[in-house]
Amino acid sequence: MRYVAGMSSGRLVSQLGEIGIAALALAIVLGTNAVAQSDAPGPAPTGQDTRVIWKYAPKGSSFNAVTVSKGTVFALDREGKVHAIDAKTGKVQWTSGDDIPMGYGFGLTVSPNQMFPALFVGCDKGFYALDRNSGKKLWHTAIDLGVAGPACTNAAVIAGAWDGKVYACALATGKILWEHEYLEDAPDDPPGLDGNNARLRGRPARPRTATTDGKMVLLSIFDQCRALALDVSTGKRLWSYNTKGWMYGTPSIGPNNVFLGSQDDHLYAIDKEMGKLMWKVKTGARVEGGATSTERFAYFGSCDSHLYAVDQTVGRVVWKYATEKDPMSGGPIYSRPVVIEDTVYLASFHGKVYAVNRKSGELLWKFQPLAKSEINSDLVLEGDRMFLTTRKDGKLGEGESAVVAIRWK
Repeated sequence: MRYVAGMSSGRLVSQLGEIGIAALALAIVLGTNAVAQSDAPGPAPTGQDTRVIWKYAPKGSSFNAVTVSKGTVFALDREGKVHAIDAKTGKVQWTSGDDIPMGYGFGLTVSPNQMFPALFVGCDKGFYALDRNSGKKLWHTAIDLGVAGPACTNAAVIAGAWDGKVYACALATGKILWEHEYLEDAPDDPPGLDGNNARLRGRPARPRTATTDGKMVLLSIFDQCRALALDVSTGKRLWSYNTKGWMYGTPSIGPNNVFLGSQDDHLYAIDKEMGKLMWKVKTGARVEGGATSTERFAYFGSCDSHLYAVDQTVGRVVWKYATEKDPMSGGPIYSRPVVIEDTVYLASFHGKVYAVNRKSGELLWKFQPLAKSEINSDLVLEGDRMFLTTRKDGKLGEGESAVVAIRWK
């Protein structure tokens, strides 16, 4: 079975967390790159066996991102910890000892380099490298004002910083390999927007989670309404692209295009090599999450409550599926879809997971893992299990913060 990455979560202007996760083995993680997959149909799970297998919810936790690799689930806790959890049993393996402050940008990614099996965290203090088997700190590279969610290659871990630079650090040592400055040529604010309102506590910039295909690193600068593509080896800028709205979600990298969501209500497809617009799709609300692409189609969610399927060749909407709406706040979608053969899986912020036939857009099943809880991460998968994090309902204060494992087939 082949897998395609899915993900991104967020709220308008508010900080729910950076998600930048590297894909390993059969894991599909928040903040990773979309990869090509055959458009040939396969057997669709029925949802009859969908159920919660375990829930990990230590008292006082505030989970906001999750990834999985080789049988271990790694979850970010905004109280300053990383938790490693056995994917089968839900039992904690370790909790990081160092205080890792996550008040602003943050995220985590797993090393793809088998010679250096580490977990990398971006936070208010910069970069941390943790031993994936014990949680022991391997190195820490301090960056003033902190960094957003990182992306990882075989040689470097890379993230945008709140000081207006992008940094690349050596995987094994944390030594800074290059810096890229992005404040000097910051574009003018689009009409009706003031970048000062998008930045937090006087910080000069607000970068979002980075992603990489091993050759380029791509990230959005929220307050500048633009995305930057950089060479991973040198930090040289390859191109930048401006939208007309703030950009919260993590960009996605497909076979030929990259996909950018914007609060101007559009999803943009940009030629990966040239940085030129190929097409854009107008939705009914801001686009906060990333897209997932197959060989022909791209799938993404909008805060108008719909999951969209778009023909990548011409940018034509093939179908859209309406998720449930809340009478007060509508149906925001912050996550990036996961595509497995002929099924698209999507988490809605209001707490439900949807499985939709990717050819017809018809609902196969829907499932609410925890009552009265909001889903604030992307879905990540390994084997027959799906993982996510939840938080208390923002309006009622009910529900709980937890890491949840679901058997989905």
